[in-house]
Amino acid sequence: MTTPLEARSSDLARLADERWDLLVVGGGIVGAGALLDAASRGMKVALVEQDDLAAGTSSRSSRLIHGGLRYLRQGRVGLVREALAERARLLRLAPHLVRLEAFLFPLYGPRAVSRAFYELGLTGYDLLGSAASAGRHRHLDVAEALDWAPHLVRDRLRGALVYHDAVEDDARFVLAVVDTALALAQGAAAVATRVRATGPLHERGRVAGALVEDRLTGETFAIRAAAVLDATGVWGALPDRPLGGGAFEVVPARGSHLVVGRDRIPARGGVTLRHRGRTAFLVPWGQHWIIGTTDRPYAGPPAHVASDEAEVEEILGTLNGALDLAVTRDDLAGTYAGLRPLVAPSGTARTIAISREHRVAVEAPGLVRVSGGKYTTYRLMARDAVDAALGSLARLRPSATGELPIDGTAPVAELRSIETALVRDDGLDPATAASLVARHGTRAPDVLARGRRTGLLAPLAPGQPLLEVEIAWAIDAERALDLDDLLARRTRLAPVLADRGAAIAPRVAEIAGERLGWDAGRRAAEVERYLERARNEFGVPGRA
Repeated sequence: MTTPLEARSSDLARLADERWDLLVVGGGIVGAGALLDAASRGMKVALVEQDDLAAGTSSRSSRLIHGGLRYLRQGRVGLVREALAERARLLRLAPHLVRLEAFLFPLYGPRAVSRAFYELGLTGYDLLGSAASAGRHRHLDVAEALDWAPHLVRDRLRGALVYHDAVEDDARFVLAVVDTALALAQGAAAVATRVRATGPLHERGRVAGALVEDRLTGETFAIRAAAVLDATGVWGALPDRPLGGGAFEVVPARGSHLVVGRDRIPARGGVTLRHRGRTAFLVPWGQHWIIGTTDRPYAGPPAHVASDEAEVEEILGTLNGALDLAVTRDDLAGTYAGLRPLVAPSGTARTIAISREHRVAVEAPGLVRVSGGKYTTYRLMARDAVDAALGSLARLRPSATGELPIDGTAPVAELRSIETALVRDDGLDPATAASLVARHGTRAPDVLARGRRTGLLAPLAPGQPLLEVEIAWAIDAERALDLDDLLARRTRLAPVLADRGAAIAPRVAEIAGERLGWDAGRRAAEVERYLERARNEFGVPGRA
């Protein structure tokens, strides 16, 4: 049986030895989407990522797939319509990873004026596409609003509106898109992580690939391709970005989030929180709420971003101002932060000019750069970027991702049947069965069968609906190479466990070490390294 490291070595050899139609640099959702888009056109495509898939922005979102009500208020009707169409598409093409969630929008102030204003906005949201995939919004009176969220501030509460948006597992969605591309390409695609692009490769006056470094060994080699796509997101803000380019500036903005147990904030579903001109979202996430987000300019290094004390206080202020609660830092399970790659024309200094729409630029013959946008519209970003890489040939090789199901997808009824069978036939408890299907879709029975063969059916962490086999699966089938990959992105435990996973990290390292060839010393070192990073990135700033 080929080990994970042997499979990686084989992929690296292919990258160096073969010539590709497109080389994608960056393994976030846009890079993964470009890999899939190119594969859907029959292109021979490769992707390299300097860290882990989704290690940056694409695992640190608010978990929302949405049209963007605030964009509607800004009059950006086209952007909202486009995003709502993509939301409907993702609900259809990846129902195991993207689900509808109801959100309460409390109404305050003058009764007639407040209701009319926000009714108009949500009616517009419905007409632009929300109603087609989620049904129309509805009105609740004061008593019904308080039944939904008992701790709403009651002073001048006039009722509420209920609307729907979608919630996703952002990191696992990236993995599923990559797996979809590899299956579709049937050998005409390759992916490697821990491979960093160090500069462009030039041939005959055009970019014809990239020089790269294997970060595990330090070895360097060239990858030759007809075109290179820079999908590095916020890394494009670095002045020494290896692929160059300057058609637009990337201006990172940090968004911080709090993680709080569901039992600390009683509510039936999601809530839009508004207080003193600030808005935050209370987003259901398993046994926790995710609360965010902030939106502040960021000038630090783009890797391993963390929330700061001021942002935590800002979100707590919005939460406690909108709800009659006193949630403190001691109530938080964890925090996390991500960087949004906002774009502006080159030389623009004023943040007011920065756009949340995406930009694609041909930076040089053979080199395309894409950035900006939002997770919801990743498919459109990828399509436009691959179109630019193909140039005039794009009309002859159109994108085919519009109706392409994502790996693990099945109709919702079939997914529910898989859950039922896991409980009835395999003896899983309902929560674990639901979690397994929500994370792996139609592959859930395969994951469980692997656990049965390897004796890894024990719970991974107390109180969490995860199995030890998911660690083995993540290494064998999902390219995980260290504990950060496993606990921060494959299982999503790092931000929700108060100890950041310290109690289970040795066992995780044991399972991983058997597959990655770690001796006892290496396992201990991996645990120590992971915990230091996790405490910095997912801990609560200002709390011992």
